[in-house]
Amino acid sequence: QSFGRGDLFAPAQYSQAMFSYSAQSVQTPQAASLADRAHQWIRQLLYSPCRLCGKFDRGLEICQDCHHQLLQSPWGMGSLALDDYRIPVIWREAYGGPLTDIVMQAKYHGDWGSARFLGRSLGRLPRPWLGPTPLIIPIPLASTRLANRGFNQSQFIAQGVAKAWQAPLRVRWLRKTKASARQASLQRQERQENLKGVFWACRHLRDQRVVLVDDIMTSGATLREAARAVATGGGQVIAAAVIARVHHDREPLQSKQKHTPYVQRRPV
Repeated sequence: QSFGRGDLFAPAQYSQAMFSYSAQSVQTPQAASLADRAHQWIRQLLYSPCRLCGKFDRGLEICQDCHHQLLQSPWGMGSLALDDYRIPVIWREAYGGPLTDIVMQAKYHGDWGSARFLGRSLGRLPRPWLGPTPLIIPIPLASTRLANRGFNQSQFIAQGVAKAWQAPLRVRWLRKTKASARQASLQRQERQENLKGVFWACRHLRDQRVVLVDDIMTSGATLREAARAVATGGGQVIAAAVIARVHHDREPLQSKQKHTPYVQRRPV
């Protein structure tokens, strides 16, 4: 059976049977670390609501009701075709799940606290690689878009992932040298052409193994072009991790589309 460049399947060597993953690890207040408890205490002092529904529940980032909803949202793993090989891609949920609105909050409303939460959620999934620990590199933004947005949400997500997976984070080793049209505004066949040659990789990536981190994956064009830049710099992308995977029958929300934000505004 042949697979298209954007098609995903579950490779046997990365089947769920190889990993022990408890659904309770997604968000379990009882198993929270000291740092998690301190963070909850600060949120309780500030009366910070649930990031999903806006209801206050003792400062928890996700209230008990939304916690059960989140446990029903399955994570997944597939693969993405690069130029001459395939890499495993792990995602926390299918696009449209309970975390999708939090992605939009982080991406278009400047809520970097939500981006940190997404990173911790993604970091609780199994590591999508075998062998030596690789570098964690977020998909960068062009300088103009970074200035307008104020931060790169993928960088904050990657910070949580790197901490959870105990892997080194390298933020500036991959750069986006020129702005491009928003991927969400383009048709599937236009996305790869839109990103051609926009990434630049640092020479320190030579002989390094890399895991790319992004917020949403649709066709895989962004990850694919970033992997080409890493290969040009002498490194190799061995896996990718994203919050949400858009399947072929769905399209992500565009930034111009009206989005109803939740009450959470403070980056706590």
